[in-house]
Amino acid sequence: MSKVDHRRRMMVVLQFVEDNLDAEPELNHLASLACYSPFHFHRLFSTFVGSSIYAYRKRLLLERAVRHLQHSNKALFDIAASCGYSNQASFNKAFKQQFSATPSQVREHKVLPKILNPLILESLTMDVNIVEQDEINIICARATGTYAQAAPIAWQAIMSFAYGNRHMKPEVRSFGVSHDNPSVTDAGNIRYDAGLDLDPSIDISGHNELHRHSIPAGRYAVFHHKGCYTTFPEAYHYIFHQWFASSGETLRDEPPFEIYRNRDPRRTKPENLRTDIYLPLAK
Repeated sequence: MSKVDHRRRMMVVLQFVEDNLDAEPELNHLASLACYSPFHFHRLFSTFVGSSIYAYRKRLLLERAVRHLQHSNKALFDIAASCGYSNQASFNKAFKQQFSATPSQVREHKVLPKILNPLILESLTMDVNIVEQDEINIICARATGTYAQAAPIAWQAIMSFAYGNRHMKPEVRSFGVSHDNPSVTDAGNIRYDAGLDLDPSIDISGHNELHRHSIPAGRYAVFHHKGCYTTFPEAYHYIFHQWFASSGETLRDEPPFEIYRNRDPRRTKPENLRTDIYLPLAK
């Protein structure tokens, strides 16, 4: 079996774990999803991901805890419990080991985000609308690394498939799913999915670099971003630390996603790029 075949099988497992983060992983079920025996699954997962299934889930839960600490009023005990810790001391120890800061320090904003461009922040304004969005099913490619590194790799994979098989139509939209906060997640672990809302009947079984992803239906705040993609860090800082902080809204535990409005960004001047950023909100 080729290395790419292993990657496709493990992507099924990763997507299941990410979609069911609050459920304790059941080894036999995960092994069956990947079509491996339980005996071999642990070793193969660690080879592909770089950690055990339990360490992978623990990291995602603690990173989600940061979002709850920064952007919700949940009690520290409840956040600890949602990460699987029965007492505050154990949660504090694991949290500090991963982030070199305590949960209280994060909640009190004593841990600053990475350095942003103050000139961009000062001049940044974004139009916003609240919408009810239907579920969107996309075919996508994933890459890991900083978003600047991962995005070109993921887009190369999905576009090669779409254009090479004549699936690109004028109505097909381009999506980016940014799963992680670069101020929280180590650069090598940041996950980015580049996707297209292609005909769902398209067969991708022979394309091991691709997977299907469903963007959940629900309520979203949609921010209209104008300009270069390199200003996304400032845009997300504005969304979370200015708009959301004063909005009175509550977040859902789902990643934001982006819709890129330009047909060919490579042939578009940076100042003419248009992106809609969707922030998932609770009802």
